[in-house]
Amino acid sequence: MRIIASALLILVPVIPLAGCGENREPDPAAASSNASSAGSGGSGGDGVAGGASDGGSGGSGGSGGSGGSGGSDGSGGSGGSGGSGGSGGSGGSGGGGEPGWGGDPSGGGGSLPAEAWHRQVSISDTDSARAVAIDSEANIVLAGAAGRTTDPGTIVSPLFGSVDIFVATYADDGAPRWVRQFGGHWATVTGVAVDGNDGIAVVGEYSRGPLQAGDFVLPEPERDDPAVTSSDTFVLALDRDGAPRWMHRLGGGGVDFGGRVAIGPGNDVIVAAESAGRLTLTRFAADGTTRFAKDVGSLRGINAYFDPIVGVAVDLHGDILIAGDFYNDADLGGGATSGLKGNQAWVAKYSGEDGAHLWSRHFGQPVDPTFSGGDSTTALLVDEHGDVLLAGRFVQGADLGEGPIDDISRGAFLMKLAGEDGAIQWTKAFPAVQVRSTSLSFAPDGRLALISWLGATPSLPIDLGGGSVVEGGTYVATYEPDTGAFVAQRRLVELGGTVEPAASTLDAKGHVLFVVNFIEELQTGFGALKSEGWSDFLLAHVPL
Repeated sequence: MRIIASALLILVPVIPLAGCGENREPDPAAASSNASSAGSGGSGGDGVAGGASDGGSGGSGGSGGSGGSGGSDGSGGSGGSGGSGGSGGSGGSGGGGEPGWGGDPSGGGGSLPAEAWHRQVSISDTDSARAVAIDSEANIVLAGAAGRTTDPGTIVSPLFGSVDIFVATYADDGAPRWVRQFGGHWATVTGVAVDGNDGIAVVGEYSRGPLQAGDFVLPEPERDDPAVTSSDTFVLALDRDGAPRWMHRLGGGGVDFGGRVAIGPGNDVIVAAESAGRLTLTRFAADGTTRFAKDVGSLRGINAYFDPIVGVAVDLHGDILIAGDFYNDADLGGGATSGLKGNQAWVAKYSGEDGAHLWSRHFGQPVDPTFSGGDSTTALLVDEHGDVLLAGRFVQGADLGEGPIDDISRGAFLMKLAGEDGAIQWTKAFPAVQVRSTSLSFAPDGRLALISWLGATPSLPIDLGGGSVVEGGTYVATYEPDTGAFVAQRRLVELGGTVEPAASTLDAKGHVLFVVNFIEELQTGFGALKSEGWSDFLLAHVPL
């Protein structure tokens, strides 16, 4: 059986295309506005080409930095940083020319690998990519939101509302394949997953009006208070060509957050979301029929107003794992916590048959008087045996299951838990002054790959296991999944400017894919990129 987990993390992209109560049952699949049978909604319109420039060609990139000398223990020294990317040629609206490529930590610098590519996407004045997934043919599926169009010719059609959602696909060489646009008054995407037939499931939230996808329409979200705007979660199923198959509304009155989505046995669609402080779990059959919908916990505290769920995954038995963070106390289905202060990272397992609680664990500093943002899970992955891998961030004093961490002020963590009962198998803590994002994937050789965007200072360098480095940026490090033993680390690219990391993953060929949103200008190893609207996003594809 194929085991698939959603990759988020954690955007809206530019489209370049030529005490738990009962949760209400999801609304029936949205009715079609014409006489076609259920599930046969019309597809979105075809996108037009975008992103490519007819202007001058980019300038040539800087050369790679020279490599560091070997360390005294025989290991390689720090690699040289990449040279500056060349600026774009006059008239060109695309990115700069080929950049220099940062050296491997154990060797010298070099030029950008031939297989690497990047694409700046701008489909409207405000673009935000939010989620990414890879299909069986290594095509890239990207989902996000777009608003305030500046050039109707660059998107599928005029916006439905102030902010629409989109789904775009690219070949593994970066060539645009297709894009679909859906919307209402305001909508955004929080997760995407691909099933065994390369069908696509998208989850998100919408408010202030109906939501339309092809011929399917969901009603405006209910309001507990007519004076207060509410939002509902939606889940939309598309076929491999982007045509809508079915769509459901979840949640109730009040504010809902769209959560994450994963694919289960039989191409069932699993959605974990938050509705007015309740942790909800819903399973749909491949045809959109609801198998179960259940409140499985409560997430109290200020995170009821944020995004407390970062991942959902399905194990080899069809049981469901959910991970995220909560503020102060919560009930994940196994009983309420008491006396906790500050952010807590958590993971919980539920039956794939009926959503029953199987086990749950939370980690962090029991009391965080500084309100420092505390501890949180940022990535979830399940292996072929059903064991659970987690990544996240922590602050000094956090207990990740092996006692408080007192020797590191803050950083990233990586841990493995037994799928059967949540027992900790191993834990790693890495220093970093800032952890912007992390994701987890398995490399083609079976090793665990941690992709992270980290900040560093001379007083608090980064160390993912291969030695201390003071340069921040996007890193990939690999580990033995059984023991957590370090294998290798590499700095992929430095990113500077007003940026929001959106999502990253690793494909079956061993290529790292990452997406970031940026405002005005982004400084990268690929050169300086300037947004065509208020915000654009960068899609980059780099060999591991």
